[in-house]
Amino acid sequence: MGIPNPFALKDAWNKFSATHPKVPKFIDDVKNKGFCEGQEIAVAIRYPDGSEFKTGIRVRAEDLALLEMLKGL
Repeated sequence: MGIPNPFALKDAWNKFSATHPKVPKFIDDVKNKGFCEGQEIAVAIRYPDGSEFKTGIRVRAEDLALLEMLKGL
C-alpha cells in the first residue's frame, strides 16, 4: 500500500466531511485548542455486533512534539 494520490485523498475527505460534518468540526476544535501535558486522549470503536475496542493515553511532555506535527496534516 503506497502513498495515496493527494487529489483522490482530498476528494475522499470532502465526501466524508459532507456525510459526517461533526468530524471536521471536532478536528478543527481540537487543533485550535491545542495539546497540553496531562491531557487525556481516548478512542473507542464499537461494532454492530456489540464488540468494542478502547484505548487512551495521558499526554506527556515528550508527546507534544509529535502531536504538534500531526496537527499539520
